[in-house]
Amino acid sequence: MTRYIRYNFTLLILLLLSGMALAACNFPGLEPTPDTFATSAALTVAARLTEASQETALPPPPTPTTPPPPQPTTATPTETGPTLTPTLTSTITQTEVPCDRVTFVKDVTIPDNTELIPGEDFTKVWQLRNTGSCTWNSAYSLVFDHGDSMGGPASKSLTAGTVAPGQVVDISVDLTAPTSPDTYQGWWKIRNPTGVVFGVGPSGNVAFWVKIIVSPETTTVELVQIDGESGSVRSNGTVLGVKNVGDTAGDVSSQAFLSFDISAIPADATITEVATNFGSFDQLGNPFVDLGCLDVYKHTYGSLDAGDYFAGSPSGRLIRWCSAGAISSLTIDDDMVTALQSRIGTNRFQLRLQFQTDVSIDAEDDMVRFGSPLKLIVTYYTP
Repeated sequence: MTRYIRYNFTLLILLLLSGMALAACNFPGLEPTPDTFATSAALTVAARLTEASQETALPPPPTPTTPPPPQPTTATPTETGPTLTPTLTSTITQTEVPCDRVTFVKDVTIPDNTELIPGEDFTKVWQLRNTGSCTWNSAYSLVFDHGDSMGGPASKSLTAGTVAPGQVVDISVDLTAPTSPDTYQGWWKIRNPTGVVFGVGPSGNVAFWVKIIVSPETTTVELVQIDGESGSVRSNGTVLGVKNVGDTAGDVSSQAFLSFDISAIPADATITEVATNFGSFDQLGNPFVDLGCLDVYKHTYGSLDAGDYFAGSPSGRLIRWCSAGAISSLTIDDDMVTALQSRIGTNRFQLRLQFQTDVSIDAEDDMVRFGSPLKLIVTYYTP
């Protein structure tokens, strides 16, 4: 409204000024002269117009409006399909099976550490499975790889027929045990028709083997003690033909002596085992309670006499029995092997038996009285 009034007022002033100017110009006889008042008025009007044009126009007041009522929200139906579950598709990678592969199944003959005698012929048989993709035929060979060949061939035909993948076959080779006692092992592989050698194991490069122990052919003999050379010697110097060991009621100690003829054993024999069979005996008193354990020693005495009684603390014990039951049992002892081996090449092997304690001082007989036969069971071999 203010802007409208101001506009009309300005227009009115302009009209008045224009009229006055026209009137002044149209009076006859008057020379036009500058009208100071009109000029001033015109300048004033112009200045006001300029001032009015420079004022910032105010926007008209906003017209109040009533917001539209809220519209109800209607859910737009959405078409929903079935839920899709991702399906995992497994991809099978085909692994190529090598042409030539073999798996050991079992030893058909001669399992590891089979004992054979020197020079014994034998046939080793392995059961193998063809786990490759190629069929074996007569062009395939069993070949010696390394170790002890044991008289076997450098190579031989693997099979006279065919062995398809997955099948098993028994592969054999004829061998001979070496002549010297020892442990022997030989390794073998298979060779295909093109000369490629393969074996067992994941990489197909492990040889399969045969392993034996060569034990010499042995001889076992029984040696019976010689009654005329066996007996006992007492601490008082008495020599008796009975084989008694212990002490008497008079506290006299007795030691037993046994003699064996070993002349039948070859001089070049190697003793592998000695067993004692001394089960022929009886007891007086309580020798194992009163005198302790009964010990056995090597004692080369020749002909028995009083000087063979051993006084003091002996060394070099071969066997110790601490009960009657222990004597009755067959006793196998390595120390006896060493002692007898030292006498091979001579005619006699002789022993002394004595208790740990010489006398019991109880005025009783404490004795083990051996009868006959007393035996040594000896096993040996010769070259």
